[in-house]
Amino acid sequence: MPGTFTPGQMFDHELNPRKGWPSPYAVDYAADYATGETTYAFAGRVASLDANGEFVLGMASTSAMAIFLFQNYTDFDVRSDVGNTSGEKGSGLVAIGAYELQSTEFVAGNYAPNDLLTVDDGGVTAADVGKLTAGTLGTDAIVGVVSSGQSNSEHDATVTMLAFWPVYCPPQP
Repeated sequence: MPGTFTPGQMFDHELNPRKGWPSPYAVDYAADYATGETTYAFAGRVASLDANGEFVLGMASTSAMAIFLFQNYTDFDVRSDVGNTSGEKGSGLVAIGAYELQSTEFVAGNYAPNDLLTVDDGGVTAADVGKLTAGTLGTDAIVGVVSSGQSNSEHDATVTMLAFWPVYCPPQP
């Protein structure tokens, strides 16, 4: 019996822990996706929890905690296909963890070490919701600081990744 969906290649959308994960002290989180939040639910994008404790892409509120998605919604360990079983939950690494990460999910631009990162809310381009983008301290919720910057994926030289350290600094009132 054929399946009903085709998962993407693992290097199309990815979150790679460079340092600090896995460890017995890693801060990760698993949750269901809120209704309608799966179209752009790709590994490496930022999600947060809504009032029901479900993943929504981007920041659910100005005080929401950023969670970097670890799997794509269409991965078999998140979503069931015909004849398969899974937990139907996504998971991610929480922005307060002590690790360095690489993500394919960022808005194109020039990122230098120590640049601050926030989350695109999809206001300009809906397909960018949950992607990392340049942020301003005090104005934006800062979710990361660029470490070594951009590089090509080790799996596909046409895919660019951004390396950063996750942080959590909500905007100031």
